[in-house]
Parts: sequence; C-alpha cells; structure tokens
Amino acid sequence: MEPVRFPELTTPRLVLRAPSERDIPAWFARATDVESASLAGDPIPADISAGARWFAHSRQLFTDGKAIKWSIDQVGVSEPTGTITLSFGATVAKTAALGFVLARGHWGQGLGSEAAREVIRYAFETLALQKVTAEAVARKIASLRILAKLGFKHIESYIDDSDGERCERFALDGDIGKALLSSNKMPDC
Repeated sequence: MEPVRFPELTTPRLVLRAPSERDIPAWFARATDVESASLAGDPIPADISAGARWFAHSRQLFTDGKAIKWSIDQVGVSEPTGTITLSFGATVAKTAALGFVLARGHWGQGLGSEAAREVIRYAFETLALQKVTAEAVARKIASLRILAKLGFKHIESYIDDSDGERCERFALDGDIGKALLSSNKMPDC
C-alpha cells in the first residue's frame, strides 16, 4: 500500500505544509511566549528539545490518521507563522476539530482566518466531512471573531477542568460550510 501523501494547501498569501525540523525554533519561540501559550492552552516547554517531540508527535498523528497539522508559511517570510490542525475523533465519523495558533508577530493580519478558511474548504470538499468543531478560551477574542466570520455557530460555554478557564465551543455543519463555499460567501477575512 502506498503511504498517504501529506496535503499541501495554498492561498494567495499562505502555504500550509507538513511540519519539518526547520520549524522547531519558531515553534519554541511561540510556545515559550507566555501569553500565546496561555491563549492556546499549551504548557510552556522547558527547553527546545521539546520541539523534537512536538515534531515527532505531529508526524505520528498524521501517520495514524488522527490529525493533520500544517505549518503555516507566509509567502516571503522565512520562518513559519504558526500551525493549524484538523483532529479526527475516534468516536464521531466525518467530524474533525479545528485548532490554530499563530506567533504573536503575525496576529491581526488576517492570516489565521485565511488559513482556517482553506482548511475548512479542504475538510468539506476533499475529506467530505459533515461537521467541523472548534474550541477557544473566552478571552481569545480574535479566535472567537475568526470562528464567527467563518460561519461557526456557538454551541456552549464551559469551564475547562484543567485550568478553570471559561471556554467556548463552536460547530460548522457541513451543509452550511459547503453552501458558504459554493456561494463564495466564505468571508475573505
């Protein structure tokens, strides 16, 4: 059997590609930024060796069919701007969870929404998913705005047991997502 090829996605400003070892320094810089790590709900790594584990884990998730994690490259920028992930739940077929994290220097430029829009397009058109979900901490206003702009509907608010943080859960139904894509009403954020 031939191995599954990693899906590279492109937009006018971005290339979403498989993570590589060259991404580790940029990942470490983002992961050790206290505010960025806090908003992403990630623990702060002790040292850069955690980057090798992050990279290996990303590859293994893809190999096992559990997630696709893309590194986000901005055209003309030498280091990756962040990551975006589709995680596939074992219990719910045709559903995936969307997550994205950008380095602080790339916040507020529309890159997160551009990457998310392309991943949603891939999820519904290529993978034929029926639903994409997303979660964000309530104080992560930019992410909440991105999800709203992309047509996600608020499902519930909850308190994360691990840190006591208020979070929001969203879903985008495949029929709505496909309608937005086919009518070109998917926002150009």
